[in-house]
Amino acid sequence: MRNINASIDIINVFVFQSGDLTVIGILVDADLILELLMNRNQLLEDISELFDQAQPLIKMYVTDFGWEKICAYANRFQNSHIAQLVIDWLKEKVDVCTVDKNVLQQARLSPIQDFESAVEYACAMYQEFYAVVTHRYQDFVTAPEQFLIWSVADLQTRTSLEAQYQATTVNFSKTERYSC
Repeated sequence: MRNINASIDIINVFVFQSGDLTVIGILVDADLILELLMNRNQLLEDISELFDQAQPLIKMYVTDFGWEKICAYANRFQNSHIAQLVIDWLKEKVDVCTVDKNVLQQARLSPIQDFESAVEYACAMYQEFYAVVTHRYQDFVTAPEQFLIWSVADLQTRTSLEAQYQATTVNFSKTERYSC
């Protein structure tokens, strides 16, 4: 199983700068978000923490197909006001990536058996994100070795390490330097 090697994997990441922070781009499996919205299984606590703790150190994305799927489920909530609140809350947490014909072609050629997973994987590769976060690792088992597939626990570990790293970097840069 390809997991984050938390102690040495802090270098060589897809990152972009946001002020003084280094932000890592990841793609979140839309079905993982649906598990949260539908309040299913034991994942609820882990997934809630994912959204609450990951930002601003990790920028989360979902494919536009995944976003449409999430909205379709949210719009079927009994209370339309709650549905809109959920969608607004998600918009603050997750950005949407467009899946174009190039991504679809890559997904079509992918060894990943589940097509939705292949699209998510291809989108993450095309956008040069660092990882895909999923609760269904088995859907990505045939993904090429060059890309990380994380569980929620892997992401939490990475978030914790990034927070420690950022705190160290900020504290180090604020240290006064004296010259003789």
